[in-house]
Amino acid sequence: MMVGLACLSAVAPAARAELPTLRSEQAPFFSTDLSVSRDGEGRPALVVSITLPYSELQWVRAPRGYGAIVELTVALDPARRGRSFGGTWQRELLVPSYSASRSPTASLVERDTLQMPPGRYDLRVAVHDLNSDIRSSASDKVEIEDWSKIPVGFSDLELGLADSAGVFSVRPEREFGRDVATLAGRAVLFDRRPGSWPRRYSIVVRIRGESGDALVTDERTITLAASGDPVVLRPSRTDLFVGPYVFAVEMIEGKSHWRVERSFEVIESGPPRGSEWDRMLEPLSYIADPGEVDQLRKLAPAEREAGWSAFWKRRDPTPETPKNEALIEFVRRVRYSEEHFQGFGPGWRSDMGRAYIRYGPPDQIESRAATAQSPQLEIWYYNQPYRRLVFADREGFGRFVLVSGAVD
Repeated sequence: MMVGLACLSAVAPAARAELPTLRSEQAPFFSTDLSVSRDGEGRPALVVSITLPYSELQWVRAPRGYGAIVELTVALDPARRGRSFGGTWQRELLVPSYSASRSPTASLVERDTLQMPPGRYDLRVAVHDLNSDIRSSASDKVEIEDWSKIPVGFSDLELGLADSAGVFSVRPEREFGRDVATLAGRAVLFDRRPGSWPRRYSIVVRIRGESGDALVTDERTITLAASGDPVVLRPSRTDLFVGPYVFAVEMIEGKSHWRVERSFEVIESGPPRGSEWDRMLEPLSYIADPGEVDQLRKLAPAEREAGWSAFWKRRDPTPETPKNEALIEFVRRVRYSEEHFQGFGPGWRSDMGRAYIRYGPPDQIESRAATAQSPQLEIWYYNQPYRRLVFADREGFGRFVLVSGAVD
């Protein structure tokens, strides 16, 4: 797979392809986030951010607690002849207790910034747990384009948190809980055009949901003292519910039209607000025990936070972690049903939507074309436990109804 680091056309409105996160395929498991930074002249640097959970390391007793030692390697080799970049370094870790070494929220985060000329490279990131002598790695191909003729533009967007003073801290894994309230993006803006400083730029900040619709659109003007200054941008609204999102920044400056974006996920949030509360309770009834939804529906607005948390805490497969996989999967199923199934109302209210939310994606789908004697059929098979659900499009408009089998 080729990781695209190509610059956005100076005149085309298309967005830059987002850099994927690299992940090791064996223990110790780690992830690597990539971004390209630029200085005031547009010269590139590849920023490699490695996130290694403490739980992936072997810890040994130390005089003041438990210790681990890890060796990290980042190697960037040119596809053709030329200089290689990167290096190897070690990090020693110390925690006061064994339980601290198992904390699901604790990770080693290492960032390496590699200044290099434009070109194609083979990237390899490796982790070596020196206590267990276990190694893992992740690799890919990267291409960094030459921006020497681009007059003005943004580097890649990084996501993180910004405090009240505007101090930015990067979040390489791009997962947020309730701290999403201080969500921010940071990018470097370079401008090589002649003239005096400071300069003003008109930009648009957007937050898009999974469907692509803009949930937040902020038009603003920023002022920079010099080319290459970082820009920290906070959206006006950050009360985001659990699910995937995209943070996008767009700028039109003369003939240059730039849009950089980065995906992120909210893994923990409060309950839906306002009318969304009642709307979410209906599909919730597909997975809830009898009476649970009635109890939630009777709650006063001030009581919903506690009631919602208690409901999902009972279903959390990993209560020791901040991520509730059951809640995340439920929301994903509801959104998928709303987008992919037709009915008289929201897709999650259809027979297919109800089955999908209750049981998840089927293990096998069989489609049968309509005939003179029968409508088009779609048959869903589930293996554990075995279920066979038959849906028919009786009207021919894609609104399938359940005709055989039952959704318990």
